Amino acid sequence: MRTALAWILLPLIILAFASCKSRSKKAGKEYNKPLGAGEVALREVDSQSLPRLSLTPASRADMEKGIANSLAYFAKASSDNGYPVAGITKDQVVRSLKALDELLRVPSTDDEFNQQLHTRFRAYMSIGCDDKGTVLYTGYFTPVWPASLTQDATYRYPLYKKPSDLVMPPQGGDPAAGPAQQRMPDGSMRPYPQRSVIDGTGMLRGQELAWLADPFDAYCVQVQGSAKLRLNDGSVMEIGYDGTNNYAYHGIGEDVVRDAKIAKEDLSYFTLRSYFHAHPQEVQTYIDTNPRYVFFRRVQGGPFGSLGQPVIANISIATDKSIFPRGAPTLVQTRTADPQNQNVDYVALRLDQDTGGGIRAPGHADLYMGEGEDNERRAGAQYNEGKLFYLIVKE
Repeated sequence: MRTALAWILLPLIILAFASCKSRSKKAGKEYNKPLGAGEVALREVDSQSLPRLSLTPASRADMEKGIANSLAYFAKASSDNGYPVAGITKDQVVRSLKALDELLRVPSTDDEFNQQLHTRFRAYMSIGCDDKGTVLYTGYFTPVWPASLTQDATYRYPLYKKPSDLVMPPQGGDPAAGPAQQRMPDGSMRPYPQRSVIDGTGMLRGQELAWLADPFDAYCVQVQGSAKLRLNDGSVMEIGYDGTNNYAYHGIGEDVVRDAKIAKEDLSYFTLRSYFHAHPQEVQTYIDTNPRYVFFRRVQGGPFGSLGQPVIANISIATDKSIFPRGAPTLVQTRTADPQNQNVDYVALRLDQDTGGGIRAPGHADLYMGEGEDNERRAGAQYNEGKLFYLIVKE
């Protein structure tokens, strides 16, 4: 799912959150449509056409922190992997991050900042799902769930450490690389078992990292690839992605609708969670259809994205890293929910610092909202179209 992965990608569980009205408005669009043979995800457009944005001191400071995280990633030799992409090189992205950081640190009005942005940077727009730039923006957040380090009558659903016999492909967690391998006692290799086998046989017994009280919550942690766990003594333990069996992700929302458990027009992360909390005996049947399994380790200072760097609320986004330049500065134009849960126009600088197993196309991106219940609500309400621009400094 990720090389070092962040938090709960709600759309990976159901692929949509919107009301019936919102869904009917967007009917017929295939947001996860992959690129065709020979297609490139980005197209240069006139930078003067970029939407105007406003910056607060807080958003400037958060963006500066995010840029520092991207530059820390690029300081590692491993960051050469994945470049060039869409005609953009690693050096171009690094120069762009430094130029944007310099621009952010100069006191300026919004008009002055926008003028400099439009003058100094080239704009590359995602072709989207329709070759017209339409991108679906969904949301994700960092949950904090109660958990225990030991199994008891309440905490019965495990999260596992990475098995010692797991051998990941060189490409990391990219499902296109095929399943991870299992090293057998005689040294031979075979494809690592799928979820139904792992859970059905108890083959990882003894490698539990933590236990949760609800099977669907434990599955959500697997989908997200990380979490913050509130333990019995009140302390919080961070866990992060530490490998996967590397099978392609299968969302269970469509299966629940097919079986008439939830009406299609009512499907959301919240209705799905409510259903499985009320019917915990059905969870395993449905999640067994998703062969992908994620393993965990203790971490500190997260949540972390696929760059191995912390993601920042209202700064980081998740995209398909096989077609977009990782770590790069972007400008997002869409709509987001305000505190009254009403959609309002949203234009902001963001950084492409994360990815997800269910995001494999130019027409879908995820906005990282932050952690806790308020940001869970924001993430769950996020289901709006928009545009995505990458900002590359002029030579």
